[in-house]
Amino acid sequence: MGSNKLTTLEKNIPLRAYPEELLNKAIIVDFLPYLTKLLSLTDEVSADRLEMALPAIKEQCIGMGFSEIVKMFEYYVDGNLSIKPIPNYFDRILLGKIVSEYKFLNRKPKVVIENTVSDQEKKRIDNEIVNKCLDYFIENRFVDVERLYVYDILYADNWLPTNNEYKKRIYKDAVDLLKIEYSRIKPINIDEKREIKNNLKSLLNPRESKAIVKSKELVLSEFLRKLTRDEKKLNEFKLKYK
Repeated sequence: MGSNKLTTLEKNIPLRAYPEELLNKAIIVDFLPYLTKLLSLTDEVSADRLEMALPAIKEQCIGMGFSEIVKMFEYYVDGNLSIKPIPNYFDRILLGKIVSEYKFLNRKPKVVIENTVSDQEKKRIDNEIVNKCLDYFIENRFVDVERLYVYDILYADNWLPTNNEYKKRIYKDAVDLLKIEYSRIKPINIDEKREIKNNLKSLLNPRESKAIVKSKELVLSEFLRKLTRDEKKLNEFKLKYK
């Protein structure tokens, strides 16, 4: 009796919904071999260009699922896009053209959804998030990365630094910390080794998403550490988000 479980490339869960490690594994283990075969990438140069384009696939297809990405590349190979298919060739520039053309052909009319959440209800939800984050930090002395949305709330409420020099320093610290974290990972196979290499390479991007997330974590941690040492300011903070 056959299994009804969908394979990775049949799923239409948006890439943004995958945890980073699981997404990288799915791209390298499942998607990379599929695309190599589909595009007939047989030489080393083409393989290197494909590897260089992998981070861009995560960025440009972040709202798409693997099944739709497969469909997009099949459109290209079958000549259903205005871009002429080129066998044994792929690079980041071509990827951008394919994604742009596919999205243009499949664009949907914009639907305006009325916001049914009142300002009062949004404030209540935000206050709850802030308080849970604060309680977690007081108990554990580090930031719960699952609650980094708190950064956006506090930044909008002018609690966090806005100085560009400070932001640059924190971003650099975030990149340095990520480099250390990646360098400490001992890969157990070639796929993990390639993943670490790609992660380190992505840090050369001046606005790398993982570094931005790490920066928010560092800023929030520094703010909460200072806040919990200042009783007067802490009481003021609690009163605001009561």
